[in-house]
Amino acid sequence: MKLKYIAVQGAMMLMASFAAVSCIDGNDWDEDSSYDRLFSPTESNVSVSAQATQAEVKWSTVKDAESYIIEVSTDSLYNEVSMGGSQSIVFGQDGTIVASPYTLTSLAPDTKYFLRIKSVSTTKAESKWTYLSDKSFKTKTEQIIEHYDVAWNNVALSWPANAAVDHIEVLDGNGQVLQTITLDAGAISAGACTVTGLSPISSYQVILYNGSAKRGVISFTTPAKVPDADKVVYLAPGDSINNTLFEELAAEGICSVTVALPAGSAYYNASTLNIPDGLSVNFFGISGGDQPILAINLLNIAGKHEVLTFENLTITAAGKDAEGNAKTADYFINQSAACEVGRIEFSNCLLEGFTNTPFRLQSSDVKVIGQLTYSNCLIHTSGLDKYAVIHVDAGSGKGVVQNILLSKSTVAGASKSFIYCNKTDFKSLVIEDCTLSGLSNSGRYFMDCGASNGPTTFLIRNTLLGSLKEGSKGARCKTEATVENSYITTDVVFAGNAIAGFNEYDKSETSLFKNPAGLDFTIIDSSFAGKKSCGDPRWYYAD
Repeated sequence: MKLKYIAVQGAMMLMASFAAVSCIDGNDWDEDSSYDRLFSPTESNVSVSAQATQAEVKWSTVKDAESYIIEVSTDSLYNEVSMGGSQSIVFGQDGTIVASPYTLTSLAPDTKYFLRIKSVSTTKAESKWTYLSDKSFKTKTEQIIEHYDVAWNNVALSWPANAAVDHIEVLDGNGQVLQTITLDAGAISAGACTVTGLSPISSYQVILYNGSAKRGVISFTTPAKVPDADKVVYLAPGDSINNTLFEELAAEGICSVTVALPAGSAYYNASTLNIPDGLSVNFFGISGGDQPILAINLLNIAGKHEVLTFENLTITAAGKDAEGNAKTADYFINQSAACEVGRIEFSNCLLEGFTNTPFRLQSSDVKVIGQLTYSNCLIHTSGLDKYAVIHVDAGSGKGVVQNILLSKSTVAGASKSFIYCNKTDFKSLVIEDCTLSGLSNSGRYFMDCGASNGPTTFLIRNTLLGSLKEGSKGARCKTEATVENSYITTDVVFAGNAIAGFNEYDKSETSLFKNPAGLDFTIIDSSFAGKKSCGDPRWYYAD
């Protein structure tokens, strides 16, 4: 019995000891075994949303906590690191952080920070530190660059004057550093710098630094190289080419402007577009896709202009009115008012669909064009008999184009004449490396200035004349043409005023060209002597 009693007593003592241990473990789960300590914020509920120089911290509130302390540091943080190190910022030591969320301020941009948070009370010991689950966060790059202008070979930047910045890095599209520019006192004071040495149609990133901190970042692609001018206006798809644009430029005192049109875009204007007196304009189509379309009702070039150029454009009569309905233009230029233009040039352009002609000077006020050039162009006329492809009505000194040059171009479609200058003397007409087809109608002249007038120099060189309408005549002018290495087919029969000096190709143009009716003038006859030296080079015979 005594042994049984002792066993029972021992078992009871053992159970009591287990119970005691169970109570201690339960207490240790809920609060620190050594202190009456606050709970720590739950790690999984601590989050950070960072901007450039500040970050919002959220956490779950803790029972009995009166406030919180948050520490961030660019050095690693862990329990053995004392609060308030040389690389850290401590928030809330004054008891001001009493609720979530809280915004940390005065942070450095583009910087990695480690973060920890604890709860604080005046009646209990402060909690242990809670750390971000991923240990750190990074502030965003600051953006103090206020404005930038991109040209084909440079970018001009501006930011607040006297901001804390010291250098700029220029990176290519692959992230490789191309330039490092140290900012001098003048650039820092002005808050401006122009980065030069860029290439056209290239991607770049420019980063503005203060030490290792990024204070501004821009990414951009340079446009194509454009003709030089006092100002370049880069239009976006959907922008408008209108009189207000040019009036504002003239009001600024701009003497020359390049209007750059992006590839694949289209610009319609159902009204007459007036080029202000004294303004030179380069209409420039940016490469990289389909040619931009320029479809305006009429271009008025009254006044004086040094240069008007059109490059890499489709200039079409197929326009639209203000409501978006189809509208076909009769002319591109049909000048009535007096004008004086040093040079008008069409380069790498398609001109098509005008019911009368792309270019006409009327027989009214005095109009003088120093040089009219078509280079690398394709001109397709409507086939009407009223006007020539180049048509100058203003005789008796009222209107003149002093020099006409057609080079490496193709002109197709019947019209009154190819070139008509009404009883007007001028300096030169040069047609070289051109392919011509279907020009002039029956009874009309290929070139007509009147018997007593015309150019001092009349040169046809390396040119293919594929066809004339039956009954068409050659040239009526005071100067006989000089013809060099040029050919006519059997479809060219001059009914009068023949132009001498052409070599004769003994077949029709359909035997020489791939599809002249479809405007494909590729030379297909390998036996043709001028297959790689005559006509518009784009159509040369390919082996």
